[in-house]
Amino acid sequence: MLPCMVDTLDAQILNALQIHPRVSWAQLGKILRVDPSTISRRWSTLTSRRQAWTSCSEGDATQLREEMISALVEISCAPGRREHVIGELGGQGSVSSVNCTSGPRDLYIMISTDSLLSMDRYIDERIAVIPGIVGLRTHYFRRIFFEGSSWRLHALSKEQVKALHDLRPSDPPKTRKPLHRAVVAALGADVRRSAADMQPELGRSLSMISRDIDAVLAANWVTWRVDFSHSLMGWSAAAALWLDVQPSDLERVVGSLRLLNHVRLCASVTGDANLAVFLWVRGLYEVDEIENRLTSIFPKVLVKDRWIVPRIAKRAGHLLDLDGRHVRLVPLGHHPVFED
Repeated sequence: MLPCMVDTLDAQILNALQIHPRVSWAQLGKILRVDPSTISRRWSTLTSRRQAWTSCSEGDATQLREEMISALVEISCAPGRREHVIGELGGQGSVSSVNCTSGPRDLYIMISTDSLLSMDRYIDERIAVIPGIVGLRTHYFRRIFFEGSSWRLHALSKEQVKALHDLRPSDPPKTRKPLHRAVVAALGADVRRSAADMQPELGRSLSMISRDIDAVLAANWVTWRVDFSHSLMGWSAAAALWLDVQPSDLERVVGSLRLLNHVRLCASVTGDANLAVFLWVRGLYEVDEIENRLTSIFPKVLVKDRWIVPRIAKRAGHLLDLDGRHVRLVPLGHHPVFED
């Protein structure tokens, strides 16, 4: 297992980039009261060790959640075939995440398509036919209340968060032009990529590229992510709770879960349970603590099932190694990223 090597400054840098992914080290140095060269060195270490990574894509997460159909698919594998199945699933752009898990299934994956019919066909024609898969069960997301792209580390003060928001670009383009889409594509695997590095690819002046980078980062149709190996922060595992919640209590339960920084995704689903909650935990004991806290506040909530996730093989389009470190990005196209 990758040792937990992060300290307070690393967490602050990661949190700052979640808010403003292209803040300059000089600007961030003033906010954190740290020498910019120290910040630069820390970020270079995190990325060179593949412990932190960034991405950028087209699509407003809220709008896409409403327009796209998303589902969680449980997968059972033949003995000895799980790694082959993971490899096949990881290379598919419509599969945003691949997770090893407990119980009668071996894996679960997240998929997004543009309709119920296309989802049904995709699962039947692209997933079920993979050699080594012997069983499937699909859960459709009815409503995604919040997900991983909005998750924050909370390592900064309110004043520092405000200072970063104030520095963010605020002049979006009036229309989405091909040149803007080219900039987003160029930033796809590294949202901090320099304008000079992008210039040979885009064939325009540095000033024009820099202007368009600021413009697209201010646009509501662009989504960026700053991710890291969860073990870097001391989270040793992930888990999923499947809850049966009274419809009259649903909004209040979701509001309570929103306050827990363990929760990475919360969605209403089809099936025996009507609410799925995906967590990062520092130890399995925290699953009990969260369950107890939730059911003590909401006695009518029933925990229908619990899944433990010892390994995340793909998250938000990024393939990860056994230690949860970054391997490479499999572009998701315009599909939303609903990540646990």
